Amino acid sequence: MAKFVRLLAVAAGGAGMLAAALATAPAASAANYKCTYAGPSGYSDLCIHDDPEGYRAQLFADEDLRDRTLDFNLICANGRWFGDDGSFRAYPYTQYSYIFSVGRQGSCFVRLIDKQSGKTWDTPSITR
Repeated sequence: MAKFVRLLAVAAGGAGMLAAALATAPAASAANYKCTYAGPSGYSDLCIHDDPEGYRAQLFADEDLRDRTLDFNLICANGRWFGDDGSFRAYPYTQYSYIFSVGRQGSCFVRLIDKQSGKTWDTPSITR
């Protein structure tokens, strides 16, 4: 089943957290990832990574997502959609990650949903 990991990041901001995470990521994972800006002000970073078990969603929350209730979803070009283990409350300068243990599904992207406003943010697609 999928794994949900919440980690406290030590960097001072969303961009700094993204750079720190990518600098420490294993070479195989770093080779296939894509990110986009997320949050009402675009200060947070939302990424999708290739993972041995499937796909990993990763959010580096900044001030613009403070106290928001968020939810990760995986949407694939083959028509399949996968939810995670439910929504979570975001806090600034915190990293959130979820592994969608779904194997190879081809081209997929992560959608982050703000449960309070209904706003969504999508990563670019990756193929595995």
